[in-house]
Amino acid sequence: MNKLVSLIAFLFLTVTPLAAQSLDQACTQEGAAACIDWDRQMVIAEGAGAPSSKATSQAQKNATAERAARLDAARNALEMLQGINLTSSTTMRDAMLSDDTVRTRVQGKLYGLRTVGTPRFFSDGSVKIRVEASLRQIIPDDLYAPAAAPTPLPGPDAGDSGLSTQIDPNRIYTGLVIDARGTGLQPAMAPKVFDESGRELYGSAYVDAEFVKQHGMAGYVKDPEQATTNDRVQGSPLMIKAVSASGANQTDLVVRDQDANAIRKLTKSLNFLKEARVVMVLD
Repeated sequence: MNKLVSLIAFLFLTVTPLAAQSLDQACTQEGAAACIDWDRQMVIAEGAGAPSSKATSQAQKNATAERAARLDAARNALEMLQGINLTSSTTMRDAMLSDDTVRTRVQGKLYGLRTVGTPRFFSDGSVKIRVEASLRQIIPDDLYAPAAAPTPLPGPDAGDSGLSTQIDPNRIYTGLVIDARGTGLQPAMAPKVFDESGRELYGSAYVDAEFVKQHGMAGYVKDPEQATTNDRVQGSPLMIKAVSASGANQTDLVVRDQDANAIRKLTKSLNFLKEARVVMVLD
C-alpha cells in the first residue's frame, strides 16, 4: 500500500465528516461534505482542520491547520468521487477496484485539488477550506471510446414519416434538452439515449471524443428554463420529454420513437449530437 492510500485510509478512520450542507447551489448531487456540479462536471469538497499541538508560532499553527483541512477535503472528495456513475452499469468505485491505473489517477488528483476562495480561520485556531477538481481529468481514458468503430445513426423505421409534432424539420437547432423529470434519472459521465424500440440515439459512439474530453457527454440541471439557456445548448435548443430512465444505475434515457426518428433526420445536417450539445433536466 503506497503512502497516499495509507493516508486516505487513516483519514477515513480518524476524521469526522462535516454536517450535511449545500456547498454550492449549482450542485445536483449532494454528499455529507462534498457535492457534484454535474453541469460543470466538478467535484466540490470542504475540509476542516485544527492546528498541530506541536506548533509553536501562529504561522505554524495556521500552516498545520490548513494542511489538515486540505487532507480532510481530499478525503471528502474521494468519498464523493467513488459514488459517481460512469455508465449505466459502472461507478467510479467499480473502476478503481478493477483498474490500478484509474485508482492511481484518482489518488494523484487529490494532491492537485484547487482551493476555491479564501480559507476561513476561527477563534480556536481551526480552519475550513473548499476545494474542487474536474471529473473529466480523472475518469478512465477509454470511457468515451466506443467498443467498435462509430456507425451511422440508424434511420427511421420503414413507413415512418419520422416527423414529430414538437420538432420543426426546417428549424436550425443548437442543441438538445431532454426533460427527464419524473423518470428517476441519475447523472453519469457517459450516459446514453435510446428510443422506445431500443435503438441508440446518443452515446459515446456518436460524439467527437476530443470535444467530450473538454466538455463532457451532457450537462445536468434541475431547472428547465436554466437548461434552455445553458452555454452548452444556448441559441435555439430543441426540448423533448423523456419516457423513462433505464440501466442498472438509471443513467440512460428512453425517448419516444417519433422524437428519436425526427432527431435522426436533423442530425444529417446538424452537429449538435456529435458535439455533445445535450442537457438533461433532473428532478
